[in-house]
Amino acid sequence: MENEILIINGHDYSRLIEAKGYGWTRNDLDASDSGRPKTGLMRRDKVGTKRKLTFKTMPAPRKTLAQLDKDLSQKFFQATYLDLHGVMTKTFYCTEFSTGMDTVEDDWTSASFNIIEQ
Repeated sequence: MENEILIINGHDYSRLIEAKGYGWTRNDLDASDSGRPKTGLMRRDKVGTKRKLTFKTMPAPRKTLAQLDKDLSQKFFQATYLDLHGVMTKTFYCTEFSTGMDTVEDDWTSASFNIIEQ
């Protein structure tokens, strides 16, 4: 199996992703004039297709999750990921990153986040 599940800015987070912690969604973008007129037949002007990827990590040290958060905090970033159609590299953004602390030592819980294609 291909191991490139998630690489951002040269940081390979593939081993950090939890088993069954990766989801993939295809979203079509339609023009504003798409819709159903009075006839009920769909009129559609598809302008593009974008990916939304969902991740959940295993527990990790604070330093590792801090680097991931830094990579995801950029306005846009390049990510290499495992797509249904093979390994791809595209530009993404991330609007939310969530994690928590297990102890006051360096034990952090898993993190979860989505990245959305630009």
